[in-house]
Amino acid sequence: MKLNIKIVPLLIAMSSTSAWADTCDGISEINSLYRTVVEKKATDIQIKRLQQEVGVLADGKWGRMSERAYTELLKRCESYSYPSGVVQIGNATITDFVSEKTVFEKLTVPICTNQSLPIYGQVQAPNDTGAVIGGAIAGGVIGKIVTDSDGGAAVGALIGGAIANENQQTNTVTKIIGYENKKVCKDSYVDMPAKTEKGYVYSTIQFEADGKPYTIEFKKR
Repeated sequence: MKLNIKIVPLLIAMSSTSAWADTCDGISEINSLYRTVVEKKATDIQIKRLQQEVGVLADGKWGRMSERAYTELLKRCESYSYPSGVVQIGNATITDFVSEKTVFEKLTVPICTNQSLPIYGQVQAPNDTGAVIGGAIAGGVIGKIVTDSDGGAAVGALIGGAIANENQQTNTVTKIIGYENKKVCKDSYVDMPAKTEKGYVYSTIQFEADGKPYTIEFKKR
């Protein structure tokens, strides 16, 4: 019973590592899918496929959880190392282990939204009652002085008010005269996976001495 308890975690770990290895072997294709998502070119099927690869619900909607899962996948793949070159020297086997790292570059991606934008135009300014009254008063005063009679003052007031009102007809102001729906885009700078690079991590040497197997880990200089 104790033996089974010790073996089960080992089997689970081996299975998990194997799954990571299978996924990380296709990291270049995963990064290509991710690029199409960021560039807003991915289809629903492509998004679902990428979500399956990173281990989240494949609902075709790329959001924060999907983004976080993708980042975690890259970290796992960079920490995972796998054998690359094998050299046999006598009874010793030397194996080099490498990891695959994703290299990012800054790219400009347009972010577009539909917005309702105001339309500006020239419209007639609202009538200023004070200006009309002022014109009437000034006209009345002038008419009174010229004619020296109340009748002249009344006529002058009418003329003065009319002139002031006429002058206002040519006054315009800039106002919003309507709205239009427009697609507005602005540049956003994002980290985009550009390529993957294999990097040396460590080596192992396996040999037998006095009938016993040995494995020693070391790093080449």
